Amino acid sequence: MNVQAKFSEFFKSSRRVWKLSRKPDRTEYTQTSKITGLGIVLLGLLGFLIMLIAELILRYT
Repeated sequence: MNVQAKFSEFFKSSRRVWKLSRKPDRTEYTQTSKITGLGIVLLGLLGFLIMLIAELILRYT
């Protein structure tokens, strides 16, 4: 398959996805934002706890 055919197939599938997509409504957007924010906070807390435990282990060994 040549490069032009690959680009053509890519643009056809991209156009299909673009036609099926829609703009999220307000409730869907806020729910996604809350879940994403919660995930970021939980990962930050987990990283902080790992760093804190590692610091305590290194300090008292």
